[in-house]
Amino acid sequence: MATHARHAATNGAEDRENSGIRFPVIWTRTLGELTLSYVPDAGVDMIPTRVYPASVEEDWHPHRPQMTEAGHLPMGCGALLVERGGTRLLIDTGHGRISGEDLEHFQHAFGHVQDLPESLVALGVDPAELDMVAITHLHGDHTGWARPDAVEDPRSLFTKARWMVGKGELESVAPGDGPILAGQDERAVVVTDGTEIADGVRAWSLPGHTPGHTAWILDTGDGREVVAFGDAMHSPVQVQHPDWEVVLDTDRNEAEQSRRRLVERLARDGVYGFGVHFADQQLGTVDSSGLWRPWNDETDAS
Repeated sequence: MATHARHAATNGAEDRENSGIRFPVIWTRTLGELTLSYVPDAGVDMIPTRVYPASVEEDWHPHRPQMTEAGHLPMGCGALLVERGGTRLLIDTGHGRISGEDLEHFQHAFGHVQDLPESLVALGVDPAELDMVAITHLHGDHTGWARPDAVEDPRSLFTKARWMVGKGELESVAPGDGPILAGQDERAVVVTDGTEIADGVRAWSLPGHTPGHTAWILDTGDGREVVAFGDAMHSPVQVQHPDWEVVLDTDRNEAEQSRRRLVERLARDGVYGFGVHFADQQLGTVDSSGLWRPWNDETDAS
């Protein structure tokens, strides 16, 4: 497996508290015929017991390596660029135009606010040339630069892309909230479980966080796969605690069932996961002991 990385500096990322966890920077990795690039947009420190209301402070003591010294849980936000053969698409579109000053009750502070358009430029990608964006779900930190108000152009940053959205997701948006996506009525394509939207890219329905939440299964072309699972899990700790609901889950029981299905799949040989919010441990597998094992360039290279 050939592996390479392109790194960009983040605001203060190298100077974070001595926890071993940092917000992610741009990286590019190749698995078989598949090339993946993480496109950063923002990073935020979360208050663990508010993100996971079923947990208490004592539950987090074994998970200190995932946390900052101040006891917060860092999460990244961005998009995943997928390239294989003639396929080039983006999964999700980041947080969009945020100041980092307006916090939700479960957030402690934004560690940095990056600019996804600049990240795409650093990767040599013109967003106006992308024909397709696959959306895991319609929460604002996944649709930011696809919104009608993302930029001055009402077509959004991605002026001609079709929005691939899981069945049931558009219907879940409250009438007063829409449209979420630029040109939503004309550009959104509803896909069902198992639909192949491009060569080696197919939908996997993982509802519960939202009604139409969809993971995207990426075929490496050599017998392996990568599951870009959006908000089916928000942190590596959920691999061990699939019963921990997330504050924004719309259906707690359904979300737990989806997490258990996901963990089971990630434990199979040759299956990798991409967790967009997994700080700097986004790409990894579930090992034989049932723990999240982040990608390691030395042990995973082949």
